[in-house]
Amino acid sequence: MNKERLTAWGFVIVFFIICIIPSAGMLFYHSELAENRTLSEKPKFRTEEGKWNQDFFEELQTYVSEHFAFRGELVEADSFIKYKLLRTPNDDQVVIGKEGWLFFGQTLADYVGVTLPDEEIDKIANTLLEVSQYVEHMGKKPLFVIVPNKNSIYPEYMPARFGSRAECRNLTLLQERMTDKKIPFVDAYHLLTAYKDTEEVYLHEDTHWNHTGARLVLNEIYAAFGISEQYTLTGYTIEKNHEPDLYKILFPSSEYFEAQHIYEDNQQYDYVGRLHSLDDIKIRTTSSAQNGSILVYRDSFGRAMIPFMGGSFSQAVFNRSTPYDLSIIENTECDYVLFEIVERNLQDLGQMVIPE
Repeated sequence: MNKERLTAWGFVIVFFIICIIPSAGMLFYHSELAENRTLSEKPKFRTEEGKWNQDFFEELQTYVSEHFAFRGELVEADSFIKYKLLRTPNDDQVVIGKEGWLFFGQTLADYVGVTLPDEEIDKIANTLLEVSQYVEHMGKKPLFVIVPNKNSIYPEYMPARFGSRAECRNLTLLQERMTDKKIPFVDAYHLLTAYKDTEEVYLHEDTHWNHTGARLVLNEIYAAFGISEQYTLTGYTIEKNHEPDLYKILFPSSEYFEAQHIYEDNQQYDYVGRLHSLDDIKIRTTSSAQNGSILVYRDSFGRAMIPFMGGSFSQAVFNRSTPYDLSIIENTECDYVLFEIVERNLQDLGQMVIPE
């Protein structure tokens, strides 16, 4: 056998070994890959009724494709190559921006100026007016805050292919209506935009604001409620202790933490009942603070607010359920009612229904 034939056979053998390793490796190696879905279980020859499983081979194909050896490592390698070399995400939920900034794909429509019809904006504004009047009728102070998408505050880090940030967006249109109707709200968009050159107010590789951004807006919320307490925005330390959601979409099995602003002036407070995480649907806190009590309808941006608000109110209730259950207002003893929602979801405000 000449040298050329040996070389050819060598390539063939190596090729088959590479093909066999992922499947054969399942016998001794379990690939760990965190995913936001339930993977298939190992198929069985017979059903629970004892009959032949006619879908066995189809289920087997699905199982092998989801559990083959080194799958996690290969997915990570694919993500790394696309991210580092091609600047392309392996998931459409993530937009890779400039200088290491990541953005949420679902905010692109807002960024380029895709807006709701005027009638829909008017409907939302009218709903907010009715809700505001309902809260006031209950003897409580209402307030709304729409948290801007990250690319609304940091458009300079968006990829050039998306153009400039649109100036006319759902957020700006709705806040114009809210101003005309004298609906109480905090203009977080202009507040964060004006302060961002002083301190960073959003995380680089996460959807959300950092603690400085949250505290900045909370100061304005307290002022709007007539509460004198204000948080300092300086004197923080930086710790890499935040697990960024956008980075985790790209690299689900990587252990990586982003720098967060850490303030040490949190006032003491206690959770009522068992707390699983700050993503719980309902969270209650108590403290010795003298600022009264508050009910907060919130989304994931509220996670950064809870550690500060918990110690600033004698009682606080944070509710994350959707659609909004406004009956909670009547059934909760509180002085203030805050509605916090992110810009990309502001149309959900139009789905609120006043209890009869």
